[in-house]
Amino acid sequence: MFNLFEVLIVGLVLCADSFSAALAMGTRPHKFTDTLKFAFSSGGAEALVSFIGAMAGARVIAEFDSIDHWISFVLLIAVAVHMAQEGIQELKNRHNENQETKPFHSYLKVLIVSFATSLDALAVGVSLGVSGKPLMPFVISIGAWAFVSTILGMGIAKMASRKIGSYFSLIGALILTLLAFKFLFEGLN
Repeated sequence: MFNLFEVLIVGLVLCADSFSAALAMGTRPHKFTDTLKFAFSSGGAEALVSFIGAMAGARVIAEFDSIDHWISFVLLIAVAVHMAQEGIQELKNRHNENQETKPFHSYLKVLIVSFATSLDALAVGVSLGVSGKPLMPFVISIGAWAFVSTILGMGIAKMASRKIGSYFSLIGALILTLLAFKFLFEGLN
């Protein structure tokens, strides 16, 4: 038997990075279908990575643990730099009435951010696999919380970006940069 409270808390704790990434990525105009794509990508990545972690075992993760923070850092910084460049370009073109709105991020960028923010779930998956706890309730909770938090983050970003405009791309880039450094410093300690 599993402890439902523990299952829900593990999923809730791991969804913070998905929520932050959704705040950052939701700065561009987007449709609800874009939100769903990102939510499914984020929830799926969290669930898949935690499952892989449980299957991989402690020995494999010990090898990967020395570089996972660098992988997250590089991927998130790359996306943040791209978003910052777009924000600066939007500010330069701010007074141009004929400026076309940028489409939502490519699905490749969404996947990169989804997997970069899910590397914490790998370590949690390993610990779940080693602990002998029933894996599927945790995997479902982790994926579901990431899905819901992504939808919430995208919704909040959409409302805020209407009011803040082009500055929100720069704010989003800052959020992703902070996430990148958070992952890096946690991995180095």
